[in-house]
Amino acid sequence: MEFNTLVKTQLFPVLQKYGVEIAEEFKNILRFQSSVIEINIVYNDCEKSCYISIGRKGKSLYELRNNAVRELLNSSLSVEQVTPEIFVQNLSTLFETKEGIALLKGDIDDFIKFKISEDNHYTSELMQKQILEVASKAWEASDYLSFVDSIDKIGFSKIPQSYQLKYKIAKQKL
Repeated sequence: MEFNTLVKTQLFPVLQKYGVEIAEEFKNILRFQSSVIEINIVYNDCEKSCYISIGRKGKSLYELRNNAVRELLNSSLSVEQVTPEIFVQNLSTLFETKEGIALLKGDIDDFIKFKISEDNHYTSELMQKQILEVASKAWEASDYLSFVDSIDKIGFSKIPQSYQLKYKIAKQKL
């Protein structure tokens, strides 16, 4: 079944119960909204994957992923790497739960906080990896000052044990 038809026949009736209507529709993209929230549901044909993003009306939207489904909706249902049929079926089920209904009614503060925290954690880990790469190159070049400076940016207690040992050696060589 075509993606838009699938969403409109199986998920839209659930959304309508809580005042969520179709705002726009394009091939493989449906944008829903109520007086308080917006929801985008997309099927990416190139990746063969489905996405759902939720946010306050007129504000940023945040992707609903499996971590948030587990943590906030208390469900083991998957919204990632599943067929469009299972994606829509799982969303329909999730939005019939107490937690899912709360999201549809606009109670999304916890969801937004969770997503911002998750994004910050990801960014922090990415920056740490990049700094450790710089530190490794400095170590290989026997540039102990740059190595120590790189590690100091992260913090000694946050680095892997192998780097802690190298840090102690580098400090001695300075």
